[in-house]
Amino acid sequence: MVQEEVKKVGCSFCASSCGMLVHVKDGKIAKVEPNPEHHLSRGFSCERIKYATKWLYHPDQLKYPLKRQGERGEGKWQRITWGQALEEIAGKLNELKAKYGPETLAVIEGTYRVENLWTRSRFCNLFGNPQNVFHPGVICGLNCLAIGQAVMGDSAFGSPDIARTNCLVISGMRPYESSQRTVASIVRRKSKGPMKLIVIDPMATRIARDADIHLQIRPGTDAALFMAWVNIIISEKLYDEDFVENWTTGFDKLAERAQEYPPAEVARIVGVPADRIIESARIYATTKPACIFRGVASDQIGSPGSTRAAQARNVLRAITGNIDIHGGELIPGVGPIIDGKKFIRDAEMELTQRLPDEMKKKQLGWEKAPLMTWPGYELVNQRWQQLHGVPLPTMHRLGGFVPWLWRAILDGKPYPIKAAITWGANPLMWAPNTKRVYQALKSPNLELHVVQEFWITPCAQLADYVLPAASWLERPMCSTAEDFTDVVFGGVRAIPPLGERKDDYAFWRELGLAVGQDRSDWPWETLEEVIAHRLKPLGITYKEFAETGYVLGARTYKKYEKEGFATASGKVELASSVFEKLGQDPLPYYQEPPETPVSTPEIAEEYPLILTTGGRFMPMFHSEHRQMGIGMRERHPDPLVTIHPETAAKLGINDGDWAWIETRRGRIKQRAHLDAGALPNVVNCEASWWFPEKPGEEPSLFGLWESNANVLTPDDEEFCDPLTGGWANRGLLCRVYRG
Repeated sequence: MVQEEVKKVGCSFCASSCGMLVHVKDGKIAKVEPNPEHHLSRGFSCERIKYATKWLYHPDQLKYPLKRQGERGEGKWQRITWGQALEEIAGKLNELKAKYGPETLAVIEGTYRVENLWTRSRFCNLFGNPQNVFHPGVICGLNCLAIGQAVMGDSAFGSPDIARTNCLVISGMRPYESSQRTVASIVRRKSKGPMKLIVIDPMATRIARDADIHLQIRPGTDAALFMAWVNIIISEKLYDEDFVENWTTGFDKLAERAQEYPPAEVARIVGVPADRIIESARIYATTKPACIFRGVASDQIGSPGSTRAAQARNVLRAITGNIDIHGGELIPGVGPIIDGKKFIRDAEMELTQRLPDEMKKKQLGWEKAPLMTWPGYELVNQRWQQLHGVPLPTMHRLGGFVPWLWRAILDGKPYPIKAAITWGANPLMWAPNTKRVYQALKSPNLELHVVQEFWITPCAQLADYVLPAASWLERPMCSTAEDFTDVVFGGVRAIPPLGERKDDYAFWRELGLAVGQDRSDWPWETLEEVIAHRLKPLGITYKEFAETGYVLGARTYKKYEKEGFATASGKVELASSVFEKLGQDPLPYYQEPPETPVSTPEIAEEYPLILTTGGRFMPMFHSEHRQMGIGMRERHPDPLVTIHPETAAKLGINDGDWAWIETRRGRIKQRAHLDAGALPNVVNCEASWWFPEKPGEEPSLFGLWESNANVLTPDDEEFCDPLTGGWANRGLLCRVYRG
């Protein structure tokens, strides 16, 4: 008789962590479907879920540890045991630590499809490493977290209350392609009555076609648009006088700065008529409550537009009084708290207090990205910890300056990076200037490179050891989304790990013990034991948590009326004292990006089109799901570059033709997708493309060089944001011609 169980599981195909029901028959997964009782996702699932079983059981999934044979990139591997792998890796790490110091280790991360990031932080703090962690979060939301903390002591960037809002602004986001649960929330809200929708995007996306107003701005000019809104709201006295007077500082300075952005002048910058800018600002300011749901587009402008766009968004939220209210921008607490008892947060698991202060000064690139490294963290953490009794999480709140990582490997400056652990990441896909990334990972200067993965990726081909990771179907979940939320959500393992795959906690714990870290610092044998430990103060057992899939305490609003904001002033700082202490302008402003038709007209003569490289598309998630035989890649087999039909006609390009996209850094090819909703002078190419069906060994590396958008992007410091270190993926100059 076939035995069937239904397991309640948390999905990590992306960072949304939706609740799933997994049907297991005779130890094998038969079906995955959404959990209608899950508090967070409420029966929703994106289209990736129907491919979950084929994804897990795909024959190319890694199941056993591998050790490189021959040169990096030859694709020759020997299967070894975990014991051998850990012994050899730990031995080399200790050797390099003794010679170069613990800062010689870099940890490289990527897509946020894991929820145990504190385990990496714990390992690094115990190792003495200054959190030399490198990730794309500096251009994908985590920069907004750090900016929000500097301005208001917390961040509401991921918590718009769509269910209760009357005005939703979608800024640089395509939810149909990147966040289908958001679309479901919008549909539910619209079913309850009218809601104003404003969309800011250079492309006429699917969500833009539903908008009351679509502001089709020139890529990279977001901060100018937002400052024009600030100008209009202040000059027309549309701001919330009570909130501004009682809960902000720097308003007079902001009002003076805003005078520099009259709508008529900004219209010339952004390419949108002044009357549309004025109308949209009035709608946002007068339709209460309102919220802004941001995407990653403005995070990827680079110097200095990424920070200033995010800062201006926070300023708009504050002066309109839309912070921490029903239908506005919710500020999460540090819960869940039940009857005065707190869940043990991720930040409390990191052991940040064990890292000596002198080591923090060795974090790579803190001078170039002070807000997202230790100087900025410590400025905001003091008041946060005072207010909440727990530290801010470091996890992806900290991030080393990525361009310096490759130079530290290649040139040994400012000190040599000799070892790297890459987990859940494919930096040959996500990091700018792919050629330099390749040189660094190929270099003999990098004496140890360990990759933990599901597949052999282009990055894994350049590793010394490849270790198999357990997926979300093979590990339990317990997540506060890196402490961004006051909800804990999760689930159980659907099945034991396939082959010899290990979950993230097991990997970092066993590596920690192998390098000599004390067992008392890793007292829990399994991830289930860790979860039980964290739940214990609430009086909730692991079994009870697994049954519900979430824990939510009492949620309150306008918390600042009781506690103040977690800033030095206790208020929203429209002129940020944190920015000022880090040597930067405390007020938001617009500056033309370093490579545009305006700033570099001589380059525009040769490269006349404006390029964005970050368009998301379902069912892919960043560089994942490219394998044939699952069903996802078959839905979207080729990379696409979107071009306006008139522009394509002038270039002799038809829909479906292969086309070359070229910048000063290099060229790639993608299939032309003609769309009259694109601006005629803007093209958008898809990011993160590689081809697992092509040869893995060099020179191909799974077609790494053919369609990978980061062959086109720069990592020069002039393109990088001076506070967060984020680089430019948008608003660059290119030319396109038939392939």
